[in-house]
Amino acid sequence: VSSMGITPFFVENVSELQLCAIKLVTAVFSRYEKHRQLILEEIFTSLARLPTSKRSLRNFRLNSSDTDGEPMYIQMVTALVLQLIQCVVHLPSVERDSNSDEESNKKVDQDVLITNSYETAMRTAQNFLSIFLKKCGSKQGEEDYRPLFENFIQDLLSTVNKPEWPAAELLLSLLGRLLVHQFSNKSTEMALRVASLDYLGTVAARLRKDAVTSKMDQGSIARILKQVSGGEDEIQQLQKALLDYLDENTETDASLVVNFSF
Repeated sequence: VSSMGITPFFVENVSELQLCAIKLVTAVFSRYEKHRQLILEEIFTSLARLPTSKRSLRNFRLNSSDTDGEPMYIQMVTALVLQLIQCVVHLPSVERDSNSDEESNKKVDQDVLITNSYETAMRTAQNFLSIFLKKCGSKQGEEDYRPLFENFIQDLLSTVNKPEWPAAELLLSLLGRLLVHQFSNKSTEMALRVASLDYLGTVAARLRKDAVTSKMDQGSIARILKQVSGGEDEIQQLQKALLDYLDENTETDASLVVNFSF
């Protein structure tokens, strides 16, 4: 089932089928832990088979625009990977109980469950990036993963700080550490060390630009704070606004449901 679900991501002009396939593959990925590695390997294998002309196709539209007001797009396979990492995190169902001691114990158990679930997502992301970067080290036959990895990084930079894609920030954070390690490790082949430095520079420059831009746009934050009821500090108000945004848009975008867990 997962193999059948992954295949549409590497075919053109079947966008509706690809969106359905995202739901199918994430359902398998989130529920069947033993099968996760096989799904990731299937993605890498399919990526390597893509013709060069089709390796940079971006037809998954984001719910946001660039600085010029133009709609933003990422690769379908990037959307799949982000959803796979996000679907690993699960929130326990909240039940009211009259016994305060039992409520306290349940809260501790739920906190542990959420933390363990998030750590699983981190391991999944780390595993994916490690394998991907390792494949960029040396060209094996006609398989060259470097252009694919560069496209993936550009997609992460397009989705970072978007409320619909919290996994993008996690992946970029882990990627930064991984690239620093690869560059600093003298036993790593020189080609991969140089590539790691190049990727790190690309990510750092973009994130620095976003940080400066966000500090200049204090008006947007002020407008959001006005729309949220008071009573909490600024950070809590912004967090509440984010949850409200996701809640309001889940009916039009079913993929947002998984972001509540993340």
